[in-house]
Amino acid sequence: MDKKKFDVLVERESALNWHAFDAYTTPAGSLWPRFFYYYGNDIGFLEWSKKRAIEDFFWQPSKPADINLYAAQIRNLTVRSNNIPVKIALPSGEDNNNLGLRSLSLSGDLENFEILSENANPYIRLYPNVKRDRSVLPYRLPVFKALEKITWVDVVVEPLGQPLDCECLLQFSNLQGLNLTGNLSNVASLKKLEKLESLAIRYAPNLENFPSLNAWDNLKSFIGWNIEEITGKRLKTELKELIKSGKELEYCSVSKLRSSVWFTTEYGIPFTNWESKNAKIATKAYKTALQKIAKGKTENEVKQALVELIETINKLPNIETVEREDTSIAIQQLIEASPVKIQQETANNWFDEVRDF
Repeated sequence: MDKKKFDVLVERESALNWHAFDAYTTPAGSLWPRFFYYYGNDIGFLEWSKKRAIEDFFWQPSKPADINLYAAQIRNLTVRSNNIPVKIALPSGEDNNNLGLRSLSLSGDLENFEILSENANPYIRLYPNVKRDRSVLPYRLPVFKALEKITWVDVVVEPLGQPLDCECLLQFSNLQGLNLTGNLSNVASLKKLEKLESLAIRYAPNLENFPSLNAWDNLKSFIGWNIEEITGKRLKTELKELIKSGKELEYCSVSKLRSSVWFTTEYGIPFTNWESKNAKIATKAYKTALQKIAKGKTENEVKQALVELIETINKLPNIETVEREDTSIAIQQLIEASPVKIQQETANNWFDEVRDF
């Protein structure tokens, strides 16, 4: 966890007295805290929650874990695995009363999760670790046999990272609601999810071969937001036609249509997680390089703009492995935006020649 954000620091193996929070309430009298972020291995919070409801709980264990959510009163539970096996037993649909689990979010290395369930149908959110390289083979979700009956799922990947292969979503054949965020591939397969009533696509730079909105007979709601403009214009037209036809619809919208250049150069600037002063300097240098590259007519002009960016980064303090990778991604994005075609290997050579980090 970011050391600037934690409120209490304990050893990962410490047993915690979760009842220490029992006496605390908000001025209005409701339970406090409502949200917990816990990095550690004490699963006593599950037993505690059977008597004291929790609205949101984020948990990242550091050793293999096996938990049972039967009777746990955690409305929204997020579990993150960083290469750690985690087994989660879900309450059955009959056991999951109004105070129990509403949504389960799994993040990190999803292949390390084992889900046990009998007819459980929580709202599932998936945040898989994907590569930051758009050129690699698309990512496929692991098969979650115990979740095959779920009706709602969200999947979030990076817009400028490894794409999600939408065909892997067909394992959830009962889906009525689907929210997808990020870089997608094989979107044509989504038309096989015949029970869809609600579909939302956000921050998607590539929607080539996306199905017609008429492909889903039960569709009542469609949202396309910050999506690539070519397919987005078609979907906007189709949505207008559906409205004119008198089809019964709930909230629908197609907006913020974006060019491929926007995703690369505006949304995807890779320095946003740096220390604030370094981030500001690097981002300014990135945008300056982009302006020069956009006007460039020769390979040498593009090279000079990249060299100036790298030299600016050279002067910043505390540039380590992660920052080096971010700068490499910035170089890749800039040559993609260049009107002069530059080979990635050539740009990498320039990067290695100039950088001193």
